[in-house]
Amino acid sequence: MAQQHKRVAIVGAGIFGLSLAIALHKKGHAVTVYERNQYHQNQYDPEDKEQVQAASVDLNKIFRASYGKKLHYQRLAMESRDAWIKINQGLDEPLFVESGMLRVQPTDELGALEKETLANMERDGFRDTQFVKSDVEDQRRAAVQGWQKKLLEFEIPESEEHKTFDAVLDSLGGLTRCSAACYHYYRMAAAAGVKFIFGPEEGNFDSFIEQDSTVDATKTKVVGLRTKDGKAHAADVVAVAAGSFSTQLLPCLSYHLESAAGSLVTFKIDPANKALWDKYSPENFPVITWKSAPRTSNGKDTGSIYVFPRTSDGVIKIGYRGVKFTNFQKAPDGVPFCQDGQWSIPLPYEDCRAVPQRAEEAIRTFVSIFLPEFDGVDFDTTKLCWYTDSLDNSFVIDYVPTFAEHSVFVCTGGSGHGAKFMPVLGEHAADIFDNNDNAESHMRAHWRWRDTVPRRNGLEEGPDGPRNIGGGRAAT
Repeated sequence: MAQQHKRVAIVGAGIFGLSLAIALHKKGHAVTVYERNQYHQNQYDPEDKEQVQAASVDLNKIFRASYGKKLHYQRLAMESRDAWIKINQGLDEPLFVESGMLRVQPTDELGALEKETLANMERDGFRDTQFVKSDVEDQRRAAVQGWQKKLLEFEIPESEEHKTFDAVLDSLGGLTRCSAACYHYYRMAAAAGVKFIFGPEEGNFDSFIEQDSTVDATKTKVVGLRTKDGKAHAADVVAVAAGSFSTQLLPCLSYHLESAAGSLVTFKIDPANKALWDKYSPENFPVITWKSAPRTSNGKDTGSIYVFPRTSDGVIKIGYRGVKFTNFQKAPDGVPFCQDGQWSIPLPYEDCRAVPQRAEEAIRTFVSIFLPEFDGVDFDTTKLCWYTDSLDNSFVIDYVPTFAEHSVFVCTGGSGHGAKFMPVLGEHAADIFDNNDNAESHMRAHWRWRDTVPRRNGLEEGPDGPRNIGGGRAAT
């Protein structure tokens, strides 16, 4: 049976929305993307005066295939890596930078997650791409293959006998230039025929247009959307890909997702300082992640910090994700799921220009160990970056069952690790869009609507949890 082509309205022109738009257009659907930010003008610039608040608008994101026991995500990452390398061909500046990734442990021994990752890498034939610092044979291989200079040693502070943290260098890892990649995909989509409507009024989602379903009398069918300028736009399917704002557009997502902020700071290197310029270049310095504390007994990460090599403009970005902060506010009437009448939503832009004290202290400790030249130096910029955490760290890509006739689709829930999948995410999502439970994508089972799965991943904490900086409270 031939696939029925549909008019699809996608809300959001970030990583998920762009990738989905291109994939659906390739399948013959008529796609229009609605976006309140004017990305066609500011080119996804993180520092544009428009004050964009989107995780997709960022200098860079980590590329990794290290997923412990989650072999499905490891394989998706390797599929995406191949696609990034193809995209890089012919570009003046690569969108995927193969700097490698050094995963530093909290102690002088490998943690369980690293051992699980190494086992899965070996299972899929990639063990030779991983170099364990404490393994003599891996050290030898790193020297032969030219990776030894990135297999860095860092001394554990105040340790006896000057012990060093153990680490794994992943030569498959690196970074993606996120904002540049989004602009590249936007231009590619527009050139292919995807329609874009940008603007705080004309591109800004206001509401669904609903009518009674002739198939299921207990539900309504969405037949389009209305934008803030009052215009109605007909569509067979509305797809919500609005990142941390998705729950506000589609409140029935509130059980699945929670807005939470990572803390970002930057330093700036003057090109005239050749020693620092060369040391922190992607040719000489890998992405570094550090688990500053072991995982808790239930597997929760409480201490992740990371740093990127400098950009071509000399910017070094550092992120703290050991605690992602929430902002609980009173939930609107009718929200299907909330906690004590509240839900977490992004703070206003003007309140996101500083990071909580707890994050700053953790980053300062990290800097003193891993970037000693910047110890005590003022940050160039600070900000909160709002992500969309899901209840189990997997995305939500499926039809929304509270609407009839498959009229609302959702493609969101990046949980801070979606950017690396941009070249292939939309293809898997479009397979689900077209074929539902008959989709061939191996990610179908992991991305489905799952309102019976227990809320974990920090979502169980609620407004009384230690991460909440909303409601007049300040996390410390």
